[in-house]
Amino acid sequence: MLENEMEESISGTIKISEVTYDALHSFVQYLYIAEVSLDEQMACDLLALAEKYQVKHLKSHCENFLTSKLNAENAFMCFAFSSQHNAKNQHEKSLSLITENMDKLTKQEEYQELVDKDPRLVVGIYEAYLTKQVNTTTAKD
Repeated sequence: MLENEMEESISGTIKISEVTYDALHSFVQYLYIAEVSLDEQMACDLLALAEKYQVKHLKSHCENFLTSKLNAENAFMCFAFSSQHNAKNQHEKSLSLITENMDKLTKQEEYQELVDKDPRLVVGIYEAYLTKQVNTTTAKD
């Protein structure tokens, strides 16, 4: 980025405006000492930064933290977030939780929000749910 004739190389400044100061501070701190204090919001912010700047260990650390906090109340949010940021482990775990509890979870307000915001993800949920049902039925036969 600083080696090409881009604005950053000319000015010597890299502007990172899509994150909070605290998240950027934690990101830089992690780069120097490989330690970070996480809560759910910070883990989301840092996972996005880690993905963007390809800091795989930090991304994995944040994904594991978020996956450990996965529950019925945040399953749809985690599923959408993991889809957006290519967090495969979190994606699989949240999808599994959703498909195991479809009857309850599809009654939540978060489900309707996902339908409105990103129906493509809802189609993915139903595909996984139907595949699971077919595999369960086939296994019984």
